[in-house]
This record gives sequence, structure tokens and C-alpha cells, in this order.
Amino acid sequence: MVTGHDPTGGGILVSNHTTRLVLAYAAMCLIWGSTWMGIKIGLRGAPPLTSIAVRMAIATTAVWLIVRALRVPIPREGHFVKLGVALGMFHIVLPYSLVYFGEQRIPSGQAAVLYATMPLIVALIARVALNDPLTPRKLLGIAIGIGGVAVIFADSWRAGAASGGSEHAAGVACVLGSVCAASIGSVATKKWNRGYHPVVSLLIPFATGAVAAGVGALISENANPLEFNRTTWLSIIYLALAGSVGAFSLFFYAIKHLDVTVISYQTFIIPVIAVLFGVWLLGETVSPRLGVGAALILAGIAVATWWPPARKPSRAHP
Repeated sequence: MVTGHDPTGGGILVSNHTTRLVLAYAAMCLIWGSTWMGIKIGLRGAPPLTSIAVRMAIATTAVWLIVRALRVPIPREGHFVKLGVALGMFHIVLPYSLVYFGEQRIPSGQAAVLYATMPLIVALIARVALNDPLTPRKLLGIAIGIGGVAVIFADSWRAGAASGGSEHAAGVACVLGSVCAASIGSVATKKWNRGYHPVVSLLIPFATGAVAAGVGALISENANPLEFNRTTWLSIIYLALAGSVGAFSLFFYAIKHLDVTVISYQTFIIPVIAVLFGVWLLGETVSPRLGVGAALILAGIAVATWWPPARKPSRAHP
């Protein structure tokens, strides 16, 4: 596989395996766009923490089998274990728990749109943890994105008030809390990762998620996975194998061969797919305010991440 930039500015040059790359990228976006619907379906037959525990147990087993099949060595150093546990808490336990609780209260498509604010939150945290600069365009994009969140939150609050409660607003707050936790995990990965093999890097976080969610489920939920119906089991297995293992594998494959800008398009594609799945298969509706809020969030991301800086005037060589 050979990739590169067209020197004339025409885009990315791909010499072969183009179809495979396109299919991998499309499958990654399709899977991650469908996981929001999968969570919603699974929650109909299983409580949140039990669902997460079973999902992560299956995913951990799958990753371990892949690692054994590929004969990839598992690092023995303490840093690998400590980082894996920390990422398990901030990439799996906290984000997944809050998303699952959130999706009990708001539509799956709305949750996906809110989760798209993650690049904006990462920019704020990276300023503190990594000393990354907050340029005027990043600040403008963050402001626009916050405006979109405010519109969606107001819509959820109105819906909750109309139904005599604030469940919708609580759902929005849960998803935003999930975004904050996952953003901390992303910045931590950037700061402390030592170039471990990508598949091996999933092992301890997935296992941490399985154990922590399992303990929480035993304490707070009275659910027996053996009593789950077929639909619930299929949704959990799909989320574990396709959503947690398959999509990450496709992501790692695509990012090796595609420009990072192309990879980042997923931020815009996945929420759209999630909303379409929600409308098509779950009967969810898209209110005008949700549409406006989503447009503002995506516009904020575009401004913060893609708006090209002004070019400096070229100077003649001496």
C-alpha cells in the first residue's frame, strides 16, 4: 500500500488496495455509528452495568485470543499495567457507564451527536495537560460547539418539563460527563503511551472495564445474564466483537494508510449514521432544535480542527 499527497494539491494518491481501504473506513464508520442503536436495544433487556461487564468480558477474551494468535508479546513493565488500568477507567468504565445511563433517558442519535463534542473537550484538556495552544480558531470552534450543546440541552429540558420530569436533561448531562471522562483518557494516552502494540493496548483497559463494571453490577443490579433474551445477547455480542474489537482493528488499519485528516472525517460521519439508524430502526424523531444543535456542534468541530490558518506571504530566496 502506497499513499501520499498530490504535489499539485489534488489530494491523496493511492496506488493499490484502494477498495480495501475504502471498505475498511466505511465499515468502521458504519459499525461505530450503529453501536448507539445497539446500546439502546441491549438496554431493553439488561441493566447498564451488567451489559457493560458482559460486553467487556467478551471483548477481553477476543483480544486475548488475537494477541495469542499474532504472538504479540505482552509488556511486563509496571507502566503498561498502570496506564492500562487508568485508561480502562477513563476510556471504558466511566464513559460507557454514563453513556448507557444516558441512553436510558435520551434517543441514541441524540447521544451520538452530543458525543461528537469530544474533540472540543480534548482541546481544552490538552491545553492544561499537554500545553497545547488554544488558538483563536479553536476558541471560536469551542464556543460554537458549546452553543450547540446549549440548544440540545434546552430542548431536552423542555421535553423533560413537558413530561413532568427532567429525565431528558439528566440523559444529556450523563453523555456530556462521558465525553469529559473519555477526553481525559485520550489526553492521557497521548501523554503517557510508549508506543505499545495497538491490539495489546486494548487488553488491560477492556479487562479493567469488565471487572469494574462487574463489581458495580453485583452491588447495584440484580441481573442474571443467563436469563437475557436472544435479542439482548445478540446486541451485547455485536457491541463486543464488532463495536469494541472489530471497529478498533479497522481504525488501526486505516490510520496506517490514510491521512489523519481523512480519518478525522469520522467525527462528522458517525453521528449522522447514528441518527439515521435511530430514526429508521428505533422510530426516534429529530426535533428542529436537535437539528440546529447538531449543526452547531459539527460546525464548531470544523472551525476548531479544519479551518486552515492564514498563509504567510512567501519570501524570495536570497
